[in-house]
Amino acid sequence: MKYLSIIRHAKAEPESQELEDHDRKLISKGIKRASSLAIWLSKKPSLIESLHYSSSIRTSQTADIILSELKKNIETFIEPKLYGASQETLLNYISFIDDRINSVGIVGHQPGLKELALYLANSYAEGLERVLNENFATSNAIIIALNVKRWDQISIRSGILVDYFDPKNN
Repeated sequence: MKYLSIIRHAKAEPESQELEDHDRKLISKGIKRASSLAIWLSKKPSLIESLHYSSSIRTSQTADIILSELKKNIETFIEPKLYGASQETLLNYISFIDDRINSVGIVGHQPGLKELALYLANSYAEGLERVLNENFATSNAIIIALNVKRWDQISIRSGILVDYFDPKNN
């Protein structure tokens, strides 16, 4: 069994002409919500062993907050390919993750993350049936259990959405 935590970066500065999108930093609300997300992740039985994140400042800051709460030796990968990645790019990237790792976190951007979750989810834990119908907002996370032995075996509808985090509801 493999577990994939799909995590959207926390709330960042608004877009502006003076600031490149890649360079937007977290705002105080984002830092607070990322901290709540990190605490939630630290209590999951499928504790993240390897965290992969986009090279943008806001995803790096979100990942740092998560890593500080998990307090264990976690492999980290800053990956420029994950910046604005599509579902296809994300799937391709995940297929090359070391198969000795059973629980992976991906911190990235919309719309690719939600599209990935929609692609993978075949069924849902009780009460989570409508989660993917909602907006996948900043600091939200989805955990999908995949009944595979290797990361390159994941395919359409191969997972179960087992948990969901929305900081506005926690």
